Amino acid sequence: MAFGKQADALANHRKGDLVSVAGNMQLNQWTGQDGAAQQGYQVIADSVLSARAVRPGGKTGQQGQATDALRRAHEQQPPTTGYEGFDQTSPYDDDF
Repeated sequence: MAFGKQADALANHRKGDLVSVAGNMQLNQWTGQDGAAQQGYQVIADSVLSARAVRPGGKTGQQGQATDALRRAHEQQPPTTGYEGFDQTSPYDDDF
C-alpha cells in the first residue's frame, strides 16, 4: 500500500516494471464472502524506488540509459590479458 505522491507515481507503472519497496509487511486476516477465514500479506511502503526498463516502441528509461552507458564504457576500454601493466622487477635486485 502506498499513499500520496508514492501512490500517484506507482499508478504509472505497468506489469513487469522493476521497483524496490521498503516498508513494513503485515499479515491481515479477514472473513471472506463465503464465511471462510482468509489471510494475506500487505506491505505498507515507506519508500519506493523505480528502475524503469527499456520499453518497446523506443522509450528508454533510467535503467536502459544506464545499461547503454555501461556498454559504451566497456567498448572503449581495451581488454586486459594479465599483468603486463605491472613492474615485475624484483625490488631486491642488488648485486652484493
